[in-house]
Amino acid sequence: MTTNEFSPYKYFNHVLDYWWLVLIATILGGTLGFAFYHLHPSIYEATATYFVTIDLSRFPILGVREDAIQYNEDMALNTTEGALLSSEVINNVIIQVKTFGKSLTEQDLLQNSTIERKHDIWELRYRSEVPLDAQTIVNIWAQIGYQAMLSWQSSGKAPAFVIFQPPTPALIPQQPVLYGRNNLMLAGALIGFIVGIIISTCLSQAPKKSHQD
Repeated sequence: MTTNEFSPYKYFNHVLDYWWLVLIATILGGTLGFAFYHLHPSIYEATATYFVTIDLSRFPILGVREDAIQYNEDMALNTTEGALLSSEVINNVIIQVKTFGKSLTEQDLLQNSTIERKHDIWELRYRSEVPLDAQTIVNIWAQIGYQAMLSWQSSGKAPAFVIFQPPTPALIPQQPVLYGRNNLMLAGALIGFIVGIIISTCLSQAPKKSHQD
């Protein structure tokens, strides 16, 4: 009587019969990961941070609906991102970066950057193939942006009850966030290992031809 019940022991033995195939696939996958690393340079990300809060003693609450208070707070805090992405700031960053001998366009700046709010913390990130360039550009941007925030506040474009703290400069990133050699080789080896197991399973389950004398 036959049964279709899965047996881990038999499955392991089937794979073990083709251990050499699994090993070759694993090595080949790691090699492809290494080749991919050389075709795609590592990308590093530097992060500058802002601490932005609300001065509740100056925040207008009287006459404001309760459901609108949170909305007003969010809109006020979002002036942080508005200042960083203003055309004046972007242009000044590009000009300042050029004084360091670096070529940068507005498209490059925006495509390789991220601005994210985490409660009272704003993170300004920039990615580059060169760790020092990532740090330099994001710190220039952070400082120019901070001056713009203060200027917006003095001119009334940003509410007076928003407290903009000076940015915390980014450090030189030590580990890549994309296309790291070790990660790519490990990922390639793992994929090769899985493919090797799948192929060995298919071969072990294939019907074997019988030879008649």
